[in-house]
Amino acid sequence: MSSIENNISSVDFEMIRSVLDDAGYDASVLVEDQCLFDTAALLVTKLFLSGVDSRSALAAKLECQLGRAGTHRHRLSLSLWRYAI
Repeated sequence: MSSIENNISSVDFEMIRSVLDDAGYDASVLVEDQCLFDTAALLVTKLFLSGVDSRSALAAKLECQLGRAGTHRHRLSLSLWRYAI
């Protein structure tokens, strides 16, 4: 982890966090589904380290690969309610 921290400045961390927040991957997702949040954070961080440094490009790739965070939660709740007795 320390090698990643050496390559990403605090300004870059803030941009990565804002990309995640704008896509809905915020603290509430971290509490509800840590695996989903970690996957999104890892994806954006890897993309950034591979050279994708545009905020809009990171957001587009995140949405293409994982979608917005709210869509995952709604699909789960909608698919499970019909099984309730």
